[in-house]
Amino acid sequence: MLPGSLHYRYPSKESILVDLMRLALEQASTALSEAIRGESEPLEQLRQGINAHLELLVGGSDMVYVLLFEWRSLQGQSRKEMIDLRDRYELLWSAMIQSLSSQNLIRADVDRDLLRLIGLGALNWVATWFNEGGRYTVKDIGDFVWVVIKDGVLKR
Repeated sequence: MLPGSLHYRYPSKESILVDLMRLALEQASTALSEAIRGESEPLEQLRQGINAHLELLVGGSDMVYVLLFEWRSLQGQSRKEMIDLRDRYELLWSAMIQSLSSQNLIRADVDRDLLRLIGLGALNWVATWFNEGGRYTVKDIGDFVWVVIKDGVLKR
């Protein structure tokens, strides 16, 4: 790559970040949609969605890290665009939670919006501490998250 090539395509650091973040959100949406495609059982959709999200987080994509940690670098329209894309991704999670709720599977005292926000926040934080070959596998983490949801969120 020639020294000026990057600046020919991207007029600013922010435009590079926006493209990387957009691609990461597209990857996340695709991974989630593929994970739950064809699955009609809401509980299994949620479980598969959690696992797909975790796999994406620890898959080694630099775009995912940019998405998670570079929000503070965005301003104005770029920030608004990324928030809109993030909100669309979160709508997929909201739909899964709503499906559980409409089947009366979630405890009445559980705030559905907080469940989505805190759930995604906890999952996303895995990217900061996960160590391939370390104490926990992705499956261990997904299974533990599922136990927390099953015991703390779902009706017994």
